[in-house]
Amino acid sequence: MLKKRILTALLLAPVVIAIIFKGNELVFTLFTAFLAMMIGYEWFQCVKNSPINSAVISVLVGVSIIFINKASFIEIDVVRILIAACIIWLICFIWLFKPQEGKVKYAKKYALGVGVLLLFGASLISIHQLPKNGVHLTLALFLLVWVADIGAYVSGKTFGKHKLAPQVSPGKTIEGLLGGLLFTAIYGYFIAQWLGYNELFFIVFFPLIAIISVIGDLFASLLKRHNNIKDSGFLLPGHGGFLDRFDSLIAATPFYFALIHFIS
Repeated sequence: MLKKRILTALLLAPVVIAIIFKGNELVFTLFTAFLAMMIGYEWFQCVKNSPINSAVISVLVGVSIIFINKASFIEIDVVRILIAACIIWLICFIWLFKPQEGKVKYAKKYALGVGVLLLFGASLISIHQLPKNGVHLTLALFLLVWVADIGAYVSGKTFGKHKLAPQVSPGKTIEGLLGGLLFTAIYGYFIAQWLGYNELFFIVFFPLIAIISVIGDLFASLLKRHNNIKDSGFLLPGHGGFLDRFDSLIAATPFYFALIHFIS
């Protein structure tokens, strides 16, 4: 499993990096919409096994992301995105404390998925289009999530004893979480050095964004547990599906966007 996971990551990483650095506005928008559609389809399938409904809603989400980016009369307001993201992910966070409840609350989980993906899409495209360091900050976001995952995995395997959320994701440990936060703090220092930002600011706020990414990971696990499935899909060997791979990213992106906006 680990070998497949590494191989898939090695194959995906160059594609993502090439799109980030070489893709123009249209290409990156289409990439983001595609990513949101794939994640969305699996999210909605986890809510309820209904391929037609999942496909229709996920396509509408992707089209909406393209429309938001192209419509000149729509202004991306970072404060509104931040407020909306706080509300949505607070609901998800509270739900984690009562994992057995809400298995049949399909409409609520559909609505949360739509909201999460629209915020993710609008924020990711906005980061990429920033006039100062937009491309580099986009890469730094993907790396932030991957560094947090690697740190959590290494620390959890080495020191993990205390379960973080046993009813939702038995494999995650408190030690793993702390290791992920340490890794992201160190990573934040070097990214700040590279891009010319205040090191202390990144050292403090990158771990906070990593915590939010963990909430995204745990909530995706909750959706899968409600539907009694292990993986959200099978298209990414070693990882499962797109939701399995990018659940942390969709949670972290709006908050990362707000962070970058307020320090720029």
